[in-house]
Amino acid sequence: MSTPDDDRISYLAGEPVDALTPQERAELDELRTLLESPATWEEPDAGLEDLVVGAIAAEAQRAAADPAPPKPKKAPIWTRWRPRRPALAFGGLATAAAAIAVALVIAIGSGGGTQPLQFAMVVSGTSLAPDAHGSATLTKTESGWRIELKATGLPHLANGRYYQAWLKNPAGILVPVGTFNDAENVTLWSGAPVTQFRAFSVTEQLANGNPVSSGRRVLVGVAHPVNR
Repeated sequence: MSTPDDDRISYLAGEPVDALTPQERAELDELRTLLESPATWEEPDAGLEDLVVGAIAAEAQRAAADPAPPKPKKAPIWTRWRPRRPALAFGGLATAAAAIAVALVIAIGSGGGTQPLQFAMVVSGTSLAPDAHGSATLTKTESGWRIELKATGLPHLANGRYYQAWLKNPAGILVPVGTFNDAENVTLWSGAPVTQFRAFSVTEQLANGNPVSSGRRVLVGVAHPVNR
């Protein structure tokens, strides 16, 4: 069974979703228009992603601590969540824009009360897959960390070839978190804490009996806290 967050993310990805209200569809259409603008995906300044995700995390914490009173009308999502610094709102959001979209979807569905510990990240293609990009949410559960990855620009692998996802800590220790053939909609799991293993990567692998990383990384990203 899909969650409201899954429905919103699927709608943004262009999939048919019946569970959303007309107002939710209108707000998400505005967000999609912003993300589809060519200016949104211009290469950002170094460090912009950290600044934007940090602003989102701070806003999410404030929203959880102070549930908003009922309001007759809501402003569009991207307006309510526009970062306070104008330069972060519309200037060069290449990788940061996807992080904003993920955090917005999380925030839309979150109300008062305690939320599970959650991280979000943007994933970008390497020189082996320069057109690849996407995003992921990483949520702490009783079973471990659930990683919801959505990425495009990677070919479907088959016939003994597959993708392997990894998390890495600052000491360079790699932890495998799952294998897959297509990155458009993947659920991965990690038994290692994302709070310590925040560097994410995806490699191309061959089913040749050797389980270690091939080193052929096609996607990379770093997880940032959304709420604590």
